[in-house]
Amino acid sequence: MRWRLVALALAATPGFATAGTGRQPAISAKSVRDDTFPAVEARYPGGIVARGHVEYANYVGYRPLQLDLYLHADRATAKPRPLVIWVHGGGWSRGDARQSGAFADWPGVLAMLAARGYVVASVDYRLSGEATFPAPVQDVKAAVRFLRSQAGAYGIDPARVYLWGGSAGGHLAGLATVTCGVAAFDPPASTGRLPGSQARTAKPLPQSDCVQGAALWYGAFDFALGGGTALNAKTLTGLLGCDPAVCRDTAVAASPISYVKRETPPLLLIHGTADEEVGFGQSEAMAAKMKAAGAPVEFVPVAGANHGFIDATPEATQRDSLMALDRTFAFFDRLSRR
Repeated sequence: MRWRLVALALAATPGFATAGTGRQPAISAKSVRDDTFPAVEARYPGGIVARGHVEYANYVGYRPLQLDLYLHADRATAKPRPLVIWVHGGGWSRGDARQSGAFADWPGVLAMLAARGYVVASVDYRLSGEATFPAPVQDVKAAVRFLRSQAGAYGIDPARVYLWGGSAGGHLAGLATVTCGVAAFDPPASTGRLPGSQARTAKPLPQSDCVQGAALWYGAFDFALGGGTALNAKTLTGLLGCDPAVCRDTAVAASPISYVKRETPPLLLIHGTADEEVGFGQSEAMAAKMKAAGAPVEFVPVAGANHGFIDATPEATQRDSLMALDRTFAFFDRLSRR
């Protein structure tokens, strides 16, 4: 008991908490809400500097939303580069910005794309256990706006912004791409770090969240589609917050296929013909809708591949995964050179 009293007395002594540091912590005149943790960077080949956990939005009641950035070391002096944003899969309920399919080192893959002449971002978004539709697609759009707002600091060309996603991320990237100008999907203002009075008057970032194209791997595009191409009802209910058989209007509103028109930006759709989780017919129907509307689309069926380009053998999985990656990189190269 005596030692406990001594410890409490020392803790109450001015300067005790900083003894041995040679300085005292700075104290502001009001509550500090900024994130002051030092930026931690990793180096990749090709002059790529990766910066993790960059906050792009902060909403009251939710965890801060973050993304990983793959930047160029010469961004302060080089010409602005096109931006590609990766949106991860996981059934809208799990997953994170650093994984995709059978790729053993997904951050390394994103760094490879960056080294081809892009700024690359990989985003986390609110999962279905945190918020239902339209929250996750609003988060994707919030990331687009944030990155455009930081174009000068990150070396981004705001006129060349592309999305890339797989599975649930393919759905979200697709929905964000086809809903340019649709007010229902505008992201909310980021208020979580603002004092009460400022939070009440905050507005979303004014930058556009429209993008110039998207590559979509084994994505879901029509939630009302049957015939072996429907999604797991429980998973879809988690996203929508309701049974899609009951709230059909919500299911239609969450389906990218509902918004396709002639002005829809170019899409690349890659999907395994043996996909048992998100039926091949989802991409097949989306490609047909794009063609019927006169919108540019490239559709790549992957014969025999299951979800995530997983095949019957490791060799086939490697072959199809690398093929999809090559087709995707080439697609972005073509778009960015227009």
